[in-house]
Amino acid sequence: MRKVNQPAWDKLTDLIEAKVPAGSIVIDIGAGPGEPSKTMATRLSQHKFVVTDKQQPMLDKAKVRLEGLSNVDIQQASAEDLSAFPSNTYDAATGCYVLMFVDVHKALAETARVLKPGGLAFFSVWNEVALYSITREALGLLYTRKGYKGDPPDTPVNPMALSPTTPALARSTLEKELAAMSPAPLKVIAEEDIAYDMVIGTIDEVCPVSFMLATPFDKIAEANGVAEADVKAEYCIIFQELFSARASLANVKDGSAKIYTLEKLPEREL
Repeated sequence: MRKVNQPAWDKLTDLIEAKVPAGSIVIDIGAGPGEPSKTMATRLSQHKFVVTDKQQPMLDKAKVRLEGLSNVDIQQASAEDLSAFPSNTYDAATGCYVLMFVDVHKALAETARVLKPGGLAFFSVWNEVALYSITREALGLLYTRKGYKGDPPDTPVNPMALSPTTPALARSTLEKELAAMSPAPLKVIAEEDIAYDMVIGTIDEVCPVSFMLATPFDKIAEANGVAEADVKAEYCIIFQELFSARASLANVKDGSAKIYTLEKLPEREL
């Protein structure tokens, strides 16, 4: 099975290799179970990497994944609070699909604080995730077909929160978030779009995966006096209809993302 975020990991590694000199220290923020940390540290053995995540269970998985790599240090820290790390220390920072799930202003401010003046940050955010879009559409159709009360509640997580290309699903954009900071500690100096397939499994396997992006079904069931299992079953019928229709389209990628390169501004420019 393909690693669904592999193209983003590779691209972030390419950017570090091209723009950050060997011997530099890079902090990977919100690294989860150790990617893109492993890809970067394996390919760029002359760089040093500090791998961070808020959740200890994720770091436990990262330790297993990163075992044997001598250029890696693992420490627990959230994207919004890097107080364990001194200011003006790191040559570069990376964050792969993390900004959508945190307080963006705090995360950007902390990233800038720990970077050296002129240091670079590389952040990826989703442009589109077919799985999420189909999930939202399926929930809307479920309410229409079954005559459920009200509107589908918001999803517990929103990978599209900073999508610059899907404003209906986005909360904001990275550009707007930076513009709202006074002064902005980082500036966008480059951006690039990537698109790729996300091979998760068979059509019967994908619907249960989408549950993590969907509204808690127990609340829908309770509000409408039906069994939760029946809600899920009806949802999956609709989801699979939409999923099959999309799969029949030619040359349509399942996911697309934007990778930003940001530079820490010198103090005189803040």
